[in-house]
Formats: sequence, structure tokens, C-alpha cells
Amino acid sequence: MIIWLASYPKSGNTWIRSFLCSYFFLDLKKDSFNFDILKNIPSFPNKNLFLSHGINLKNFEDVAKSWLIIQKKINSNNKINFLKTHHSYTTLNNYHFTDKNNTLGAIYLVRDPRDVLISYSKHLNKTIEETLKLITSDNHVGYLQDDGNITGDVRGSWSLHYNSWKNFNLRKKIVIKYEDLINKPFESFYNIISYLNTLFKLEIDEKKIKECMKITNFENLKKLESLNGFKEQHNKNSPFFNTGKVNQWKNKLEKKIIKTVNNKFEREMIELKYI
Repeated sequence: MIIWLASYPKSGNTWIRSFLCSYFFLDLKKDSFNFDILKNIPSFPNKNLFLSHGINLKNFEDVAKSWLIIQKKINSNNKINFLKTHHSYTTLNNYHFTDKNNTLGAIYLVRDPRDVLISYSKHLNKTIEETLKLITSDNHVGYLQDDGNITGDVRGSWSLHYNSWKNFNLRKKIVIKYEDLINKPFESFYNIISYLNTLFKLEIDEKKIKECMKITNFENLKKLESLNGFKEQHNKNSPFFNTGKVNQWKNKLEKKIIKTVNNKFEREMIELKYI
């Protein structure tokens, strides 16, 4: 069954993915962390995954028709399958992105949208104003390939994305705030492992949690990217692991931009205690 690592872009998904890959797939006694290990938690949807299952990627409806088909094939291994996604929990022409028959659980990562705006604009190499239009649009999409010919996922606005996963009627899911990863790292990662233990039999090893936190902390990931590169980096002028800070918006966003974001996402930001 699938356990989703779901988030809006630039909200800490790759950080959690790195931690979990270290916890589950790395021999800490003899292996060092590298980005190749992330293949154990692939993105969904992704072009290679769909092609490997014989799906002809002609247009987005073909992709949507294949969401559950591919997930059923993934789950045919009768194992726990972690998948990373930036897709909102949505339905297109009666095609559901996922369902409870394929999903065991979900870890949803959320970040202050004002900081998302800054980080996402650098990632996309777009202006703040251009990126603001994306994160406030319910029609915002991602692509299966860099040329932008084939739509891969429906992201929608920051609030649509958050609410879609929050309202996914799963028996158990967990919401992790990016800010808590920064300010309360052990508590946050411990909560993630404890949550997973409610889904399947899992040893909660505090020493291992701390070791995996150490080797995948933001500064180490940033250093590794500077040495070896990172294939998920889209903007050559800005590293994928850029600053990893909270409250950047206070010094980097104009007041009118802050007001627009606060007004657009007021209900969700109050709920999450961002305002």
C-alpha cells in the first residue's frame, strides 16, 4: 500500500524524503548518504514510471486515466510503497488521483505560503509577481517533462492543495509544518516515525532518528548539492537547497504582496497559526 509524502512545492518534501530514505534504506554503519538513494521514494506521477508501465503519454487525460492503474500495479508487490507528490488530492473528469484502496497513509508537509512564494520563485526562475499568480491560481499545474508539453500534476493554489489533502478521508494521516522541522526537528521527525508505526510494524529507534537527522540536515544536503549537483534543480542560477530559513518574507516581500497572500489564504493561515 502507498504512503504519500505530499506537499506544495518548496515545502520540505525532499528533506523528509531524504530522512526516510536514510531511515529505511541506508546502512548507517557502512554507507554514507547520497542523492541516488532517493530513487527508493520516487515522485508520482513521473514520466519514466508511467512509460515503464506502458502508458502512452499523449495528453493529460491519458495521464489522469492512469493514476489508479499505475498505483494498483505499484501495490501489486504487497509492500509498503512511499511516493512523493506535489499533486493535490483531486478528481479530473471522474478520474481520482488516488483512493483508500491504494493508500495506507499520508504525510502532508505545509509551509508558510509567503516563504513558499520566495523559494518557489527562485526554483522556477520567475519573478515574485509571476509566482504569486501561480500559487493563488486553482489551475496551476506541473509538467512531466521540462518542455512543458505534457501536464503531469494538478497543484492548484496553496490553499486548494492544503485543503484537498487535509480533507482526504483517510483513517490516519499527519500534517507536519516546515517551520517545526526547523525549530523542533527531533520532535517532528520522531512524530513522523511514530505515525508510521501506527500504519505498519516499525521499530522507533531514537538513536537512529538522530543519526538520520544529522546526515540529512539542511546544511548537509546543501553541501552535497554543491559538490555533486542535484538533478531536481531546475534553476541553474539558484540551488535547490537554497536557504532553508523561516520568515524570509518579512525582509524580502513588499507589503502589498504580503497583504495579497494574507487576504487570499487568511482562513488557512489562521488555522495553521501563520497569522
